[in-house]
Amino acid sequence: MFKFISTYRLQISIIVTFLVLFLLLFQSHNEQGSSRIQMVIQTVTYPLQASIHSVVSNIKNLWNSYIFLIEVNQENKQLKQQLLDMEEKLNIHLEDSVQFRRLRDQMLFARNNPLIKIYAEIIGESSDNTHDIRFINRGSNQKIKRNYIVIRKEGLVGRIFSVSPFQSSVQLMIDHRNRVPALIQRSRVRGLIYGTHEGIEMRQINQHAKIKIGDRVISSGLGGLYPKGILIGWVSEIRHQPHELFKTAILESAVDFNRIEEVFVIIPEKSDSDLIVD
Repeated sequence: MFKFISTYRLQISIIVTFLVLFLLLFQSHNEQGSSRIQMVIQTVTYPLQASIHSVVSNIKNLWNSYIFLIEVNQENKQLKQQLLDMEEKLNIHLEDSVQFRRLRDQMLFARNNPLIKIYAEIIGESSDNTHDIRFINRGSNQKIKRNYIVIRKEGLVGRIFSVSPFQSSVQLMIDHRNRVPALIQRSRVRGLIYGTHEGIEMRQINQHAKIKIGDRVISSGLGGLYPKGILIGWVSEIRHQPHELFKTAILESAVDFNRIEEVFVIIPEKSDSDLIVD
């Protein structure tokens, strides 16, 4: 034993000295009450603690941002839906306003015009692309008959082509089968209106007739089918070749046939039909 101590005396002294210093260091405290060993540990572990704290803080911030974005997204969806609802209500009000003004003008026309008329709404159109036909919600139950004339405030629309109890078909002026005797209101020059599917033309105009762009064209009343004096349109172009006996006038129609929604059916004076207006 003594031999071992003698042999390793220096090493044992160093180990004992370190143990004593360690115990003294562990038991001594600083002014704040923390042991020195704790201070050493805290100093050594601070970078790791700081890194962990930073990572945790970033994760927390990201989570809070995610929750915030979810709430903002939900709020945006609600605001978008509210905006769509408001736009729909606005469109309804605008449509009601436009429809009211349109119907008011047509009804004032019906009231101020002496002809007896039945109000009707357009409910459909022919699926046949070669004919220009519209369907209205009035028929024989409302005393409507074939060849009754259909008009609007703007002018001549066409004639009743066929009738059933609850609806009728209207042959428009632009139908290629349509023929209407007409005259230039200014010069009283006569001609015949033809439908071209794309529009209307006044043909069989005397080659010496004095007509010009902008002349107003009305129904002449000849033939007894169309009443006299209903506006048809205005001359927009004049076509004539020297070797031709007649002129042709391309007309700008008074009625926009792509936008009509309601019409009036004229009841002849000789008819004892009752006026029906809804």
